[in-house]
Amino acid sequence: MSVAGSYDPVALPPPASSFDVDGVGVTMDGALRAGGTVPLLVRTSVGPLERYLGAFGHLVVVRADDLSYVHVHPEEQLYRGAVRFWVTVPGPGRYRAFFDFSVGGVVRTARFTLAV
Repeated sequence: MSVAGSYDPVALPPPASSFDVDGVGVTMDGALRAGGTVPLLVRTSVGPLERYLGAFGHLVVVRADDLSYVHVHPEEQLYRGAVRFWVTVPGPGRYRAFFDFSVGGVVRTARFTLAV
């Protein structure tokens, strides 16, 4: 199937555990593992985090090679001030993770590159 329009691919940035969005620092602790479920902890430099669509955050993880993806909801409550997700990825590769969160009534998205 073809889709009209131009396509200008951009290389993924190298893996990093921190990201700044609109002056808000966001850090992600944990490492994805093929074949296992692991915790990822996400913290912001400001707060308090507000619920957005019923949760303190949402996470979408997309594999670069084939666009396999996972949409993960966090635990109901914050864990030591962090949003904790339990993530299972479909296999090895480079992934792009998108963390949506709300502070001060503004929804922001932090983006991370992760390698498995």
